[in-house]
Amino acid sequence: MRMIALLLPALLGLASSAAMSPPSQHLVPFQLDGSAKRAGPARPVNIDLSVWRPGKTDLQWSGDVLVGTPPQKFNLIFDTGSPFLLIPAKNCSTCGTHPRFDPTASSTFEAQPGYRVYVGFGSAGGGTVASSEPQGANCTIVSDTVGMGTARGAHSQFLACDVYSSLLTAEPPDGLFGMPSTPNITVPINPATNFTLKTIFWHLVDSGQLPGREFSFSLIPDGCRAGVLTLGGTDPSLYVPGTLRKIPLDWPLSESRNWFVIDVRGARVVDAGGRGGGPAAGGAAAPPLANTTDGVALVDTGSANMVTPDRDTTRALYGRMSDQIVPIDDMGSWGAPCALLDRVARDVVFTVGSADRHVDIVLRKQYINVGEYPGKPGICQAVFADPPRPAREPIHGRPAWVFGSAWIRSYYTVWNAADRTLGFATPSRRDWD
Repeated sequence: MRMIALLLPALLGLASSAAMSPPSQHLVPFQLDGSAKRAGPARPVNIDLSVWRPGKTDLQWSGDVLVGTPPQKFNLIFDTGSPFLLIPAKNCSTCGTHPRFDPTASSTFEAQPGYRVYVGFGSAGGGTVASSEPQGANCTIVSDTVGMGTARGAHSQFLACDVYSSLLTAEPPDGLFGMPSTPNITVPINPATNFTLKTIFWHLVDSGQLPGREFSFSLIPDGCRAGVLTLGGTDPSLYVPGTLRKIPLDWPLSESRNWFVIDVRGARVVDAGGRGGGPAAGGAAAPPLANTTDGVALVDTGSANMVTPDRDTTRALYGRMSDQIVPIDDMGSWGAPCALLDRVARDVVFTVGSADRHVDIVLRKQYINVGEYPGKPGICQAVFADPPRPAREPIHGRPAWVFGSAWIRSYYTVWNAADRTLGFATPSRRDWD
């Protein structure tokens, strides 16, 4: 979520002209190998999720995380676009009504390593509208016991923040629980010093609190919970047996950027008659949109929007729906009259993965409209947004997307950086007609 602002400047580069082979529709079933599992008595841990709904569409999923001894509770966004656990500190003067972490109340608190860091989010925020002012937090890296469910990690390193920017303060969740693709994050402290931070999920795995090096999301409501995060494995009750498929991560980018990055092989907009999306959308496949067949995407559970590589791509996507979907601010947002946007919305099918292992994933039309734009009565914002400037990845210069929660929420997803895969399955419950 927050790392969108850091991703885009880092992905500027030269365009690639490598040719890509036509996609197929069949994948082998997902199987765990030895590198993706860890022996031990621990069992996967299910975390019930709540959801923030300031607009028409669910935006971000969060859950309770316990810090300290005795535990102090914080409701945090589980964010694959961020590496850090970040919470308000006791002395935060800009954190609004959020609970503060009190180190003096914890018998297991450690002030070390004690480095001061600024975490910048650019203009990115948790909602659908970017801010016109820089967003970030001033924090100190400290250590304490961090737990979720039955898993407890002693000496866990996290950020206690004494300054929150306006969007962090305004959001209902108290902070972030980063879920990066790599176990260690290099944090620049000053020009002469870097600090290696062990991320919380990987710390729980390596300390034997979790049985496997994967986590899974179900973002479909089930009774009183808005979704489920499973740490250390999967919950077979939440997806249809035999439907789990995996695609490889783009590992050079995932490893160097600490994010779950996948290859994008094409985007197709289903027409009004339901044609053009391919088997995943219930019909024949049309050719993908121009300039969408050789890209990459950061898959980000903490982002509400879909961020395209550039304005031309955004215009091409909306052009297949209606020419009345137009830019509505200077921050990359597009929109249209609310009734019209609901009427013209179409499924968008993305082919993702490698040449020999790829799958079609549908962003369903009911998630195109994310709700009325603040200050513009009757005008609703659409889910695809522009980046501040054209985004390209740094290795081959391919167009770079951010795929937010709207893209993955209709699937059960399995995130396995040890296996270097991202898996998709049909959920046992569904939230579309």
